[in-house]
Amino acid sequence: MQKFALTAIAAFCSAMIPAAHAQQVPRAAEAGGEDSARLDAVVVLGSSRQDQTTLKSSAPVEVISARELEETGAVTLNQALSKLHPSFNFSQGQNAVKGQATRSASLRGVSPAYTLVLVNGKRRHTQALLQGTDPWPANNVVDVNTIPISAIARVEVLRDGAAAQYGSDAIAGVINIVLNDAAEGGAVNVRYGGYTDGGGETHAVNGWKGFQLGQDAGFVNLSFDYLKSGQVDRAEDDWRQLFPTGDARNQTYDKDYGHWGQASRENFSFLANSELKLGDGTAYAWVNYADKRTGNYVNPERLVIGTGLPGDLIRDNTSNNLAIYPNGYQPRRNYYSTDWAGVLGYRFGEEATGKLDIGVSWGENVTWIKGLDTTNPSWGAASPTTFDMGGWRSTQTSVTADYVRSISPSWAPAPILINAGLLTRRETWGIDSFGDEASYTNGGLSNSSNGIPVTASSSAGLMPIDGGTVDRNVKGAYLGFETDITEKLQIGVTGRYEDYSDFGDTVNGKVSGRYEVNKALAFRGTVSTGFHAPSLGQLGTQTTAFTSNWTNTGLGLAEPGRTRQFRPDDPLAAVFGAKSLDPEKSDSVSLGFVFTPDSTTSLTVDAYYLKIKDQVIITDALRGAGVTSAFNGIGLNGYTQASYYFNGWDTTTKGIDFVGRKKLRFDGAGVLDLSLGLSFLRTKASNVKDTVTVNGTTVTVVNDYRVRDIEDGVPKNKLVLGGRYTYRDWTVDTTVTRYGEYTYNAAAGAVNGNHDQTFSPEWYVDLNLGYRITSNLRLELGAQNLFNKYPDKYDTTNRASGINPYSFIAPNGASGRFVYAGANFIF
Repeated sequence: MQKFALTAIAAFCSAMIPAAHAQQVPRAAEAGGEDSARLDAVVVLGSSRQDQTTLKSSAPVEVISARELEETGAVTLNQALSKLHPSFNFSQGQNAVKGQATRSASLRGVSPAYTLVLVNGKRRHTQALLQGTDPWPANNVVDVNTIPISAIARVEVLRDGAAAQYGSDAIAGVINIVLNDAAEGGAVNVRYGGYTDGGGETHAVNGWKGFQLGQDAGFVNLSFDYLKSGQVDRAEDDWRQLFPTGDARNQTYDKDYGHWGQASRENFSFLANSELKLGDGTAYAWVNYADKRTGNYVNPERLVIGTGLPGDLIRDNTSNNLAIYPNGYQPRRNYYSTDWAGVLGYRFGEEATGKLDIGVSWGENVTWIKGLDTTNPSWGAASPTTFDMGGWRSTQTSVTADYVRSISPSWAPAPILINAGLLTRRETWGIDSFGDEASYTNGGLSNSSNGIPVTASSSAGLMPIDGGTVDRNVKGAYLGFETDITEKLQIGVTGRYEDYSDFGDTVNGKVSGRYEVNKALAFRGTVSTGFHAPSLGQLGTQTTAFTSNWTNTGLGLAEPGRTRQFRPDDPLAAVFGAKSLDPEKSDSVSLGFVFTPDSTTSLTVDAYYLKIKDQVIITDALRGAGVTSAFNGIGLNGYTQASYYFNGWDTTTKGIDFVGRKKLRFDGAGVLDLSLGLSFLRTKASNVKDTVTVNGTTVTVVNDYRVRDIEDGVPKNKLVLGGRYTYRDWTVDTTVTRYGEYTYNAAAGAVNGNHDQTFSPEWYVDLNLGYRITSNLRLELGAQNLFNKYPDKYDTTNRASGINPYSFIAPNGASGRFVYAGANFIF
């Protein structure tokens, strides 16, 4: 990859150098028109300067336009961002329901929880359900797909630690979604597509309409988005034995019985954005509603467990219910999410006295789950096959006041920009509804001798003993200064104080600088500290279930019994080593340069270092004689496994990002926009707390495969090459993406040895062809994964469900070529 990367960069630079000598055109900062807008857009993220642009920023920041998002062919914002920028990682996991139904993009190879999401500069609330996307631990993350794509004017991406500027969560970076503020006109986009290997039939419709209020007094902009896509099935024959030894069905039953692949989805979202001149200022408001439904199959239940390989004997599967499913079954799970958010504010002031923005924001998410085609084996023939599994609710309310003023003291060589603010925020999280009683109660057939689970297959419903709510209040203030020390040197300093009702106070700071060597070359860098409080879901989650005896190559051979995930601060959990969580803290350094030889060319290179200390992860299932004895000692007889969230390790991520753009104009023959994005990164874990002592017995809480997973489970590099050719009414948009190697790490201690598997680099080509028939109508044809590429298949023994041929962490999924046609109506 390194050889190819150098070749790509060299080729891009070679395209730049002749342009620098042959074209006498204004610099990007001085030129107007289309070139400047494309290469050096004004951005509000990362600075309070009104004239701040992407190339004049002291930290790496990019602007992605609505047109760029649309022409990726993606139907969700997360997927579009991943296709456009190398620093985004968004694994297209399969069978994604429950904790993986919401997949949030990550920056710089770390958990999505460390990326702060803003909408028009206001903090977005997180989802209620803990989301776990390999290789990162579960957390409460933001679902940006709740915002209609048609509501977006642009997306600003800051790839830098910014907790001092924007608060907790902004450890790896910030995404600011800027809403459409058009006061007139409108558009409707329709798209239909599907996978050429079958499945995934997709219908998508979105649109917007702007309305002017009074005589230039304001606007109302309405937008909506509807998406429906079918399930994709890429399952293969189950490689394992399905029935008891000697059963004739082992020779006659069709092993191609299962379903595995991308989940079905049906999403609707609506957003209204408005501003109105009021007195000497402007009142603003927006409201957003989203309803999401995701459905898919989970792991199949055979009549036996085990593989028959050495050390992994075939045994009866007590999770089955022969009275209802004599040949076994594959449960389904549906995930439902309802989301509300809104902002109301007022901004006023003048340059001389400063500008003040006061706003109130609110968000709520409710998530619940339903199990289908399933059973509670302890109920036998009387068991329902559909269960409501329960749900969660989270809310966030914030009040902020942000002030910006430029002063010119006599002693300063240049004006000093002051930005300051106050904030208060309240967050809540808890159980919204419990599961059906039949999803977690004993129907009478389970006892200590037969090991029949007292739970719905694949997951128990939420029980009353799992209930409860947690909340926190946050208060804070920040103060920052930006100025030009000389004509060439720009610096910025920001400090933030925050007080958490559950974690005390924290102070974080950031220093940034930019030095302009000449009109074409500038260096930039930042140093900052960060803070991330454990999510309320991590603090409040407690669950009770029955040990699964589903197994993969000898794993999971646990003694049947109940399991308990404790809250970290539960006094009963102390015997297992649990204790109150500490906040996560970070140190971040970035250093890079910006090269802009002319108004049509730019190249940025930014290296970074990011250390995150005391990351919150969940323990492995603690089991063994010492654990069982400890359960008995606290009065929980019949329990055999314990788990809880704890501060498990530190990570250090080092990387470098290259972003280049070049515009070529051909006399009378169109315009070609070229882009290069290249990212290298490496993460190492340290200070791993891998064992605890329970009743005098050493118990593993972090298996070594999990450490390898966090270090190797994300591609080490990612290349994105883009080209957009425009000629009269035609546009051709092509993106070539390469993902570097990544490794699936099998659980340590597998009886059949270590099955770690490294996957080869993956290449994908996307193509979008558009033709504008009239000024109001544009048609498009496109393909994602044009050449129908798939990742390497799993080794047989890594196919945990027996039928899944591909990795759960494939960065581009495993569904094959997706083709689509669409139309864009402008009015």
